[in-house]
Amino acid sequence: MDTHGLVRAALITTAVAAAAATGGTGSAGIPPRAPSVITQSQSGKTYRVARGTSLALRLSGQWQWTEPRPTPQRVELTPVEYFVDPGYSEWKLDAHTRGTVTITSTGTPGCDQCALAARRFVVTLRIL
Repeated sequence: MDTHGLVRAALITTAVAAAAATGGTGSAGIPPRAPSVITQSQSGKTYRVARGTSLALRLSGQWQWTEPRPTPQRVELTPVEYFVDPGYSEWKLDAHTRGTVTITSTGTPGCDQCALAARRFVVTLRIL
């Protein structure tokens, strides 16, 4: 491999490492763009969302979740009902107003005498 190729490989490796260290963002101060579906595994994370965007919030069916509560009220959450249980609870999330909103919900185990513990879900959205 020539020197130019080695330098290019080193730059690519450095860029990948930097992206991993900042969570995929170009700057530590800017949160990553929200995925189209936010799930329980993303609890504790902060995402940016464009105003007017619609997302889905899905929480595992192993827990019975309280109605997700946005604070302050910058998003509209609408429950999604299915004819057949898909294995999760879902809400359509519409980002209406610019600013930061935190969405919280608490899940209690959906089974008696199982090893599951209660869960708290929290995600923060920066609506731009």
